[in-house]
Amino acid sequence: MVTDLAALETVGNWIKRYPPVRRRADVPALLAEFARILRGELDYVAEGHNAETFAENFKGSPDVRVPRVYWPTTTARVLTLEDVFNIKITDYAAITAAGIDRAEVAERLFQTYLRQIFEHGLFHADPHPGNLFVEPVIPTQDGGPSWRLIFVDFGMVGRVPPSLRAGLREMVIGVGTRDAARLVRASQIMGVLLPSADLERLEQAQG
Repeated sequence: MVTDLAALETVGNWIKRYPPVRRRADVPALLAEFARILRGELDYVAEGHNAETFAENFKGSPDVRVPRVYWPTTTARVLTLEDVFNIKITDYAAITAAGIDRAEVAERLFQTYLRQIFEHGLFHADPHPGNLFVEPVIPTQDGGPSWRLIFVDFGMVGRVPPSLRAGLREMVIGVGTRDAARLVRASQIMGVLLPSADLERLEQAQG
């Protein structure tokens, strides 16, 4: 991995000298973020802490489950988790056979991600089908859920600082109201535009 990252850095140093690329992308920053995330995914102690933080954020939500970490047998190279294997979120036939509404699953997953991003500022950043399960449960007498979403693999998480959350809110509002100027302002707040960006042309393109 270290060798591959060093090779990518060499190639990145070549690419950033090409003016059309240099004007449009911060290649060193992209490579630095990629390397940081990759190294983070290989630290299982950090992943265990991410899982516990995620579980703490949703501790009052009976419709979301996160596997428990077994710390006595967890190290930087070995992660031991509670076995929570269940219906893969893309196994539509099994979900339907369990009496669960697939549209409801999609809606709950969407709402869960909104909470992660806008309330908690920490989100599961690797939501492929192998990391998401649907677990049928027996409803409680107080009207609890009949199924739960299960999240696993917290090696890759994203953290959303307040400034970025503010920019995302502006972007959502801008999309909903079709306000091109607001979309451009949101992009500026989030820091995704280069200083040389033509804001007027961007606004025209959004319109």
